[in-house]
Amino acid sequence: MVKLVILTILLSTILIVLKNVNSDLFVPALVCSSVVVLSFGITYLNQAYSFISSLIDSTKIDVEFYKILFKVVGIAYLIEFGAGTVEEVGYKSLADKLVMVGKIIIFVVSMPIFYAIFNLLGSLI
Repeated sequence: MVKLVILTILLSTILIVLKNVNSDLFVPALVCSSVVVLSFGITYLNQAYSFISSLIDSTKIDVEFYKILFKVVGIAYLIEFGAGTVEEVGYKSLADKLVMVGKIIIFVVSMPIFYAIFNLLGSLI
């Protein structure tokens, strides 16, 4: 965790200097720096995945719902990453549009869960 914070501070300092010295390289360097920082999270994702896999095995809930849940979380993280990068470059309005489209995508992807909930409510009534 400490390595990640130190790396992020170092990369931020390099990006600040690079933005002032050569702004043409700033955007690719920002994206590469973001990917490097995100790669540190992969080990934590592996731990979370193994925990959730054991949780799925112990419940009677359909695996498709977990797949949808993972898709929604993945889409949310990707949209947040992209919007943050686009906003950092200076295009806040475009970042806002990306977030809006991301919410629409999440809504559409989670439609099977809404369908299952409505069917459950219908059977209870």
